[in-house]
Amino acid sequence: METIMRIRRIKSALIILLAALWSASCLPRRANVEPTVDVIGTTAAQLASVILTQTAGAPTPTPPPPTNTPPPSFTDTPAYSPTPAVTSIPKISGNAACYEGPGSQYALVSNLQDTEEVIVIGIGSVPGWYVIENPYYGSMCWVETKYLTFDSTFDPSILPTMPPP
Repeated sequence: METIMRIRRIKSALIILLAALWSASCLPRRANVEPTVDVIGTTAAQLASVILTQTAGAPTPTPPPPTNTPPPSFTDTPAYSPTPAVTSIPKISGNAACYEGPGSQYALVSNLQDTEEVIVIGIGSVPGWYVIENPYYGSMCWVETKYLTFDSTFDPSILPTMPPP
């Protein structure tokens, strides 16, 4: 129903448009009518031309003379010296397995030999585990605390606590 109404409206609009065009074509033609001069448009174009000419010919402003600013003074920055993570180097006691996480449910990275020195990276957030640098591959791995031997200078409080992967 709605579509039929639209079609009728379009037909009506077309009929009115065609009637207007037909009546306009029937009007008599004017003979040799001179076009009127657009005074406002001509004046605006002349004014724009004058403004552009004056702007193009205007002298450019002279920049201010440079000031004599002293160069910045450099201060010595002390070199960063990281605190060693471990004051002593722990050793493996017995044959230890090193896993990708805290427990045998994680993939085995390597087996570590008795008396092998290792670098401790952090304390595992799971009790009984440390995160070390694998001496064979240089990657991180987890080893049980019972397989590590520390001397009296070892301070675990300076190590970060590390979550499982």
